[in-house]
Amino acid sequence: MAASTCTKCGNHTFEVKEAEPRDSAYKLLFVQCSSCGGVVGVMDFFNLGAMLQKIQKKLGIS
Repeated sequence: MAASTCTKCGNHTFEVKEAEPRDSAYKLLFVQCSSCGGVVGVMDFFNLGAMLQKIQKKLGIS
């Protein structure tokens, strides 16, 4: 299996960084290179699947 590689510097290790972009009402999680900080992906701050499951249980929906 191929190793994920930073497109900017070629590094193979990454980290998740919490950020609230300017003029944004929501926090995001940036997946970035741990060496140069180049962003390779963005994720929602909240785990929407887990939140929906909690709501589902409260509503009694199986």
